[in-house]
Amino acid sequence: FILLIMALFVSLKFYPVFAVIRVKRIIIEPLIGLFYTAFIFSILIYRLIKCSYVRRIDAYFIVYIPTSLCYVILIGYFLYKSVRQTYKFIRRLKQDTYYESSKLCASQLQYNYVKWLLKKPECDIKDKVTGLKRSIKAYSKDIKNKIGLYGPLHASPRVLATFVAAGMVLFQVGMGLLTFYIHDNPGLQLTTYIQTQYLNTSKEASIPELKLWVTVAEVGFYVSLSVSSIFMVGYVIAIFISYRKDLEKMQRGDYTFLPLKLRKSLNDNLVTSSLRYSGAQIVYLIWCYLLIIVMLWIACFMIAYIIILPLAGKVSFSFFEPVLVAVPLMMINFGFHKLQLFLTRKFFLQDMPVIMPRGIKTQKTLALENLKMFNILSFFMFFFHVIIAFVSCLTRITAGLWIGLISLARIDKYMLPRGYEKQDTGYSAYIGMLIVEVHHRNPVASVFCNELLVSNREKSRANVLLAPVNDQQGNVETISQINRHICRKWAKLVTLINNPSARRNFVEEKCECSTEQVEIVI
Repeated sequence: FILLIMALFVSLKFYPVFAVIRVKRIIIEPLIGLFYTAFIFSILIYRLIKCSYVRRIDAYFIVYIPTSLCYVILIGYFLYKSVRQTYKFIRRLKQDTYYESSKLCASQLQYNYVKWLLKKPECDIKDKVTGLKRSIKAYSKDIKNKIGLYGPLHASPRVLATFVAAGMVLFQVGMGLLTFYIHDNPGLQLTTYIQTQYLNTSKEASIPELKLWVTVAEVGFYVSLSVSSIFMVGYVIAIFISYRKDLEKMQRGDYTFLPLKLRKSLNDNLVTSSLRYSGAQIVYLIWCYLLIIVMLWIACFMIAYIIILPLAGKVSFSFFEPVLVAVPLMMINFGFHKLQLFLTRKFFLQDMPVIMPRGIKTQKTLALENLKMFNILSFFMFFFHVIIAFVSCLTRITAGLWIGLISLARIDKYMLPRGYEKQDTGYSAYIGMLIVEVHHRNPVASVFCNELLVSNREKSRANVLLAPVNDQQGNVETISQINRHICRKWAKLVTLINNPSARRNFVEEKCECSTEQVEIVI
């Protein structure tokens, strides 16, 4: 409850900045945002100067570099907006008349993106390239196509703000852990506590085992922190690429990758799920970052004490026994699997080549021969696999733990089995955000509405759906006349659909669509 109150306080603290950014074409709001942001930034600088923890740790100010940089960017943005709006206001006052142009529904970027969406996808035909330079260019082009760099898709400001905030929080968490470990040195404090409380030795006396343990812990911490930080950078990029690809599919009209239960969710559930996206994505990334650090730290301990230190003679060779037991079992399992593949290809598949699903290579057809030998082998394999399944079950559990841990922050992929996607709150939040964004910020719909406005303006006709009738134009039909005309055409179309004989005899030169392809619910 206290954390929720603190979250409410932080949201109220930064709400004026958010409200000022959303307001457009007003002079006083950028000035309010400028002074308010400068005031908050000055308070942060004052607290950092007076903070005793920052005084003790000189490198702790690095944690607040992203926050300070955001404040500087906001101050520059508000200063630019205030100068620009003041210049526009003065220029507007000097003019005798002011004509406000009608605002279009779509921009030129959206037009270009819709044209790119309507293009026919290129065939993935790999040309035979010669030379190192050409092969590198072809490989880089293939990577860019997979990433989606050639697509003119512009992500929504909400998603961009989410990933920027996630990057800032991950940087602050990593730098906070690093500065805390360097300054406080918890490993040394733990060994000192154990020596004084349990072993009854002085602080100056050192035990080789504890000293070795502290060294392994220190090296493991730096290795795990470095590897997990690099991994999270690529992780955020991979999530953003997946978001671009999914959004592009949905804007093309492809909803097949969505689970059926989430696709048929109620609209209020979708909007509620979309509200959870930003917070859920950031928190999942933080949890994934911390858990990966812990798991890599444990893995470093295991590698050091099971493989490296026994071989180096630092600890007893009995620590190496799990490796001596596990490696033969893995080799036996691998050899047994290869033996089954050899017997299957040699004796149990008919020698009739068929093309593989991918590529131009061939394989034997899926038609069994030597059925008696196959049944005998399957009988013996039943008893063997009862024993081997114990090892494979442990392998499956370990792989599931590692994959689940690594993919914890990938809320763009569902972690639960098929049919239980709705119980995955992170994935449902991601799908809700995508569907709401496609319906609310669809460039195809914006371009379509803009084309309707432009065509109506060119024809000098009243827009029944979007604009009132202009009474000054005498050649424009009234709303009642247009409605009667539309009703007659729909009645005519319904009559033709319900009467096949009349439809066969009906001929009209200016008919642009076939009534066979029209479906009307009556």
